[in-house]
Amino acid sequence: MTTPQRLRDYYAAWSRQDVDAVLQFFNDQSSFEDLAFAAKFDGLAQIRSFIELTYAGSPDFEVHPTEVMVDGDNAAASWVMSGTHRGDLPGFPATGKRFEVRAASIIQMSGPTIHRIVDYWNPVEFQRSVGLL
Repeated sequence: MTTPQRLRDYYAAWSRQDVDAVLQFFNDQSSFEDLAFAAKFDGLAQIRSFIELTYAGSPDFEVHPTEVMVDGDNAAASWVMSGTHRGDLPGFPATGKRFEVRAASIIQMSGPTIHRIVDYWNPVEFQRSVGLL
C-alpha cells in the first residue's frame, strides 16, 4: 500500500531534477508509459533515459501535484508540469519559451515502488504553450 505523501515525494523528486531520486521510486520490473509521446519505458535503464530526455528538453522542469488519490496499491494524481522548453523533444523543436500543462497519472504500486505508471497530458496544450501552434 502507498500513501498520498509517497506520491507527493515522487513528484517533488521530479521537480528537483534529480534523476537518481526519481529512479528510487521504481525497480527493474517497473514500466512508465507517456501517452502524449506514445512511448513506453520498461526497467530502470529505459526509465532513466526518459527522465534524462525530459530534463534535456527542460532543465528547469517541475511537477506540482494538485490532487493525489490512493486506494490500496492503486493511485491517481492530477498535476501541472512546467518549465522552459530549451531542448528538442520528440516532435517538439526547442523554442526557449515557458510552458505549463495539466496532466494526470494512473499508478499501480508494488510495495514501496511504482510497478506501472501511465501519464496523460495534451501535446496540443504543450505546443500552444511554447508557441509551436
